[in-house]
Amino acid sequence: MIYNNLSEISNRFDLFLFDAYGVFWEGSKFYDGSIETMRSLVTQGKTVVIISNSTQMHQNLMTSYGKRGLIAGTDYHCLLSSGDLLRYHLLKGDIAFKSNPHPCKYFVIGQPHTAAFADTKYQQVETMQDADFIYCGVPFLYDEDVAKYPQYAHLFYPVKNRENDGRNVWDTLTEEPFTEIVEKAVALELPVLNANPDFTAKEGHPLVPDSESVFVVRNGTIAEMFRQRGAEVLEYGKPHTDIYDYIFNLLQEQKIEINKARTCMVGDTVRTDVKGGVNAGIVPILCVETGVTAEEICKGKTVEKLCIEQNIDVKQIIQIKSVGGR
Repeated sequence: MIYNNLSEISNRFDLFLFDAYGVFWEGSKFYDGSIETMRSLVTQGKTVVIISNSTQMHQNLMTSYGKRGLIAGTDYHCLLSSGDLLRYHLLKGDIAFKSNPHPCKYFVIGQPHTAAFADTKYQQVETMQDADFIYCGVPFLYDEDVAKYPQYAHLFYPVKNRENDGRNVWDTLTEEPFTEIVEKAVALELPVLNANPDFTAKEGHPLVPDSESVFVVRNGTIAEMFRQRGAEVLEYGKPHTDIYDYIFNLLQEQKIEINKARTCMVGDTVRTDVKGGVNAGIVPILCVETGVTAEEICKGKTVEKLCIEQNIDVKQIIQIKSVGGR
């Protein structure tokens, strides 16, 4: 059975964990009825938490969503990102790989993450040969990268113009421009740190007039390229249990009781959200007409097949069309 919306089953739960992209946020706007549904849950006395596989700190995400109309305290209680979890471990200085228990120097693939690494013992280096590990930043491209791969020009979307040097920053729909640098890192046997396991994200691109939101490559895709080549990858975020343990501890510190049987993970992705909910021992709720799963279904896959790929019994999950669907 597929329910129309979350409200039809909300009486079963006291604590709601919401993914962001593909659940209430479409990449350029909120899905119809999503904010109203979240606000209604808060009004009913439910606890609503946003748990996102974003490398951004929660303060930045809260400000960004707040400007668009999703208000902390009114529509949700708190927000945690995988970037927050990364920052927590960087400050503790406990990043450890099997191949190197005490790394300090890192080389960035993609966009640097200055906020996460600030005031920690970890130092960014300019050459891969000097690094102890690779950090997977957001896989943006720059003008020189785009010029290097003219065969993929139709798969690149400008994101913004950098104020410091005037170069454009680009999203990509293909991981191919990263193959060469990944293979160089693998040849050096460098382990990898990643704080966004999502393979893709649906993003709008206002610099491209009349363009629709599209699924672009994100950090998890680059981490998977490393995994497929035998590299050691350390990840924070869904589907790994550490992010759930972290939020449960925070809630318990606020005297919020955690009853896992009445706690749900509302997501759009089987590989991260549903599997994460299963791993954490809570109830996964899958949106099938928004986000990643909707895209997978359009490509011919079924929810059952997606679950089989992740060794999940489809009977473990609740399916809804969308958070605020009618």
